[in-house]
Amino acid sequence: MSSPFSECSSHSPVSMSPRLLTHSCSSDAASTTTVATSEESLNNFMPSPPMDSATSGIYCDGTQSLLDLSTSPIAYSQESLQEAAIALTTAPSTDYSLARADLLESEEQCNILRQRVTEYEIRNFMQVCKSPEFFDFDVEHLQRLVEHDDLNVSAEADVFWAIRRWYKYDEEARSCHLPDLVACLRLTQFDVDFIYSHINSLPGCELLVNKAVEWLLRPCARGTISLRYMKPRKVLQTEDEMYSIIVQTRGDHRIADKCVLRYNKALNEWQKWTDIKLERSNFAIVQLENSIICIGGLGRNTKPINHVNRYNLNTQAWEPMPSMQQRRVYMSVAMLDGKIYVFGGQDEKYQALNTVEVFDTVAGRWQNMAGMSVRRASTAAAVLDGKLYVIGGFNRAHLRLVERYDPAKNIWTQCAEMNEARGWPGVAVHNGHIYVIGGWFNGALRTVERYSLSANKWTTICSLNVARGSICGLSMNETLWAVGGYGEGILRDTVEVYDEENDNWLEEKILPEAGRYVR
Repeated sequence: MSSPFSECSSHSPVSMSPRLLTHSCSSDAASTTTVATSEESLNNFMPSPPMDSATSGIYCDGTQSLLDLSTSPIAYSQESLQEAAIALTTAPSTDYSLARADLLESEEQCNILRQRVTEYEIRNFMQVCKSPEFFDFDVEHLQRLVEHDDLNVSAEADVFWAIRRWYKYDEEARSCHLPDLVACLRLTQFDVDFIYSHINSLPGCELLVNKAVEWLLRPCARGTISLRYMKPRKVLQTEDEMYSIIVQTRGDHRIADKCVLRYNKALNEWQKWTDIKLERSNFAIVQLENSIICIGGLGRNTKPINHVNRYNLNTQAWEPMPSMQQRRVYMSVAMLDGKIYVFGGQDEKYQALNTVEVFDTVAGRWQNMAGMSVRRASTAAAVLDGKLYVIGGFNRAHLRLVERYDPAKNIWTQCAEMNEARGWPGVAVHNGHIYVIGGWFNGALRTVERYSLSANKWTTICSLNVARGSICGLSMNETLWAVGGYGEGILRDTVEVYDEENDNWLEEKILPEAGRYVR
C-alpha cells in the first residue's frame, strides 16, 4: 500500500523558498524525509556554530523540537508520521486520535519553523536579499516581507532595489506582481526625482507614482490621497519632533563644512545630526520631504552663484539640480504647492534685485515671475493662506516694506508696513500669524513683531533676550522658536522660545555649534 505521505505536493508541511528548504519525499514507509539546504547556502542566512550531530537540526517527530535557526542543516524525521498514517487504515478510533494529534503537533512545529525563518529574514533583510535563495522567493512570501513594518533596512530605497532585483530575475513572469509589491513601499519616503527616474518605468505602477507625487507636492490634498503606507518603517522612524531639522548656512569658517541639527524632545535640545560638504555659504534652503535643497549663496571666490543642489537625508548623497537663471545671495525663499520661489537678493555685482524666479519641481525648470515693486536683499519670506509674503530687507537703507504675492494671479500687493525697519530678520508662521524676529537696523535687533492677516496690522510683542539678526525662526511643538543668528560681531548659539501666555522669551539649551541656520 502506498503511503499518504508519498506525494510531496499535497502534504508538504513547510512552504518556503525552493532553494531554502527542499523536500525529498519517499514512498518507502521506513525512509526519512529531509528538509535541508547545503551548509554553504544556509550560511547566507545564519551563522552555523559547531554542533553535535545528534542535536543539530530541527526535528518534527513529536518527540523533539530544537527550533534554533543558528544550526545547520535543517532536517526533520517523518518516520513516526508515516507509520501513523499507514496505521490509519486499520486503527481503532483511539489510535486514529493519537495519530491525528501527532500530525497536528508536527504541523504546528513546522509552522513555528516557518515563522522563525521569516523573522530571521525580516531581521537580516539586507543580507537575505543578496543571497541566491532570494530570487526563488514566491511573490506571496516576498510581499509578506516587504510590507512588514519591522523590516530591517537602512533606507526605504533598499527595499525598492531588492524588489527590482527580484523582478529583473524573471521579468516576463513577475511584471504582473510589481504593483502589489511597489504598493508595499513607503512611497512618501522618496523624493519626486527618484520616483520618476526609477519607479515610474516599472510596469503597472503609473497610478501609484501619480498618487505618491501628488502626496509629496500637494500637502493640502493628502487627506484625499489613498496610499497603503504613509509613515516610514519602524527602523526608519524618528519621532515627529526629532524630524524638525535646521541647516547651518554659515559657521565659524565661511566655506568649511556645514552641519544639520535636529531637535530631541526627550532631552529638550538641538543635536548635531550630520555634516554636509558644500563649499559655499549664506545659501538658502527649502525642505522637500526627505531632501534639503540648497540654493545660490556665495562660492569659494565670495561671489554670488546660481547653483542648486539637493541633499538626500536618507542616502546622505548630493545631487545636482537645474541652476537658477540669476546669480543670487541674501535672497529669501519659500515653497508653496510643489514650487520653490526665490525673491530678490544681490547679484554678482552686489546690486539689489527685485526679480523673482520659481522652480517647478515636477517640470524641473526655473522661470521668471512678476518682480517685486522694490529692489531688495536680506528679506524674509513666509507662506500664509496660499499667498507669499516678502518682508523688510535692505537696499541702501533698511526697509519696513511688506508685499504679498498671489501665485494664481502672478501679481503683487502691498500690505501694512512693519513698525520698525529691519533686514535679515527671522520669520515664522505660528498660530495663523506671521512673526518677524530680530534682524538688523544700525546693529542687531531684539524686537519682535506679529502680523494679523485679518486686521492687516503689525503688533510689537516682547523682545528677545539676546539681540541678533539672521535668526532661524520656526514653529515647532506648538511653540515659536528663535534659533542661532549673528550679533555683536559673533555667531550665536542662543536658543529662545516664546511664552505666549506671559508674553516672554525663555532661553533654552544652547546649540552644539553657533551659526546662521535656516529651515
